[in-house]
Amino acid sequence: MTTEDIIGHLNLLIETSLDGELGYRTAAEHVHNTQLQAVFAAYAKQRARFVDQLQAEVLRLGGAAAVSGSLVAAMHRGWIDVKAAFSGGDGSAIVAACETGEGAALATYEKVLDMDVSGETRALVNAQFSQVQEAHKHMLRLKQSTITTGNSPKAQTSKGEA
Repeated sequence: MTTEDIIGHLNLLIETSLDGELGYRTAAEHVHNTQLQAVFAAYAKQRARFVDQLQAEVLRLGGAAAVSGSLVAAMHRGWIDVKAAFSGGDGSAIVAACETGEGAALATYEKVLDMDVSGETRALVNAQFSQVQEAHKHMLRLKQSTITTGNSPKAQTSKGEA
């Protein structure tokens, strides 16, 4: 794999992380549950750190780093807005949207890890992937607690949480 290919994959992860940051920020703005607001805000900050780390890695490799998210994610954030409007800020619909976003992020990280990326770059991507996995599990637990209790999810702490 060429350096240009690696930079392209890292830029895809930058877009994914920007999407996650903006998605979580949107979720925090729309949910009425203050515990969930805190969880979403923490994950937004985590993704902002991911972006900074990935952009630094792209620069280290001599490339130009992506600075914006994807159109698909902008549409997903619009869907969060719609869900929030219809649910009155109920956390269950917003958690479900975040869980969907985490699933997409996992798929993107897995795709990059399946490529021939090595060294410092692989270590960085692998470390972030582990944190995305934990965030996805956290959203699944929150989503499941909604199904089980029929109420807005209670924010649960997680050792891998942002």
